[in-house]
Amino acid sequence: MSVSDKKVGQLIDDAMARAAASSECCKQVFIAFRDLQTQRQIPGNSLDLDLAAAEHYLFSKHIVCSGKISPFQMRIVVIGYDAKKLLDKLNKDPDKEQVTINPVSPPDANVVLWGIRGVNDGSKEHDRCNKGAKPPLWASIEDVFGNKPKF
Repeated sequence: MSVSDKKVGQLIDDAMARAAASSECCKQVFIAFRDLQTQRQIPGNSLDLDLAAAEHYLFSKHIVCSGKISPFQMRIVVIGYDAKKLLDKLNKDPDKEQVTINPVSPPDANVVLWGIRGVNDGSKEHDRCNKGAKPPLWASIEDVFGNKPKF
């Protein structure tokens, strides 16, 4: 299954439209991210790479816009997460990073590219409306994801 940029863009636009009630800087992106995250948690949706790409885009955009971590660190997180999923797949444990009952989506270069695009757009949004939020030089993984990772 390949990623359709057109479908990913539509998923993002639709989620942002549903979150349009919030005009607070970065908040609309966060609400749209949570919307798509909830959709991915529906059994059968976790392997939809278009939905994964849209969710990863919005997550990256929100984290960088909010100033939680730097664009540099978020790029490392985006690429590192996919590399970790590839290693898990090669080690015959593709669901090692599983956080719900659903399987983990497979590593995919196009999903990574959407995550990087989210970093870039989040950086522009941060500079536009949230410049006062200064990301730390380096944040712990717990600060990024809110819990301790399993690796």
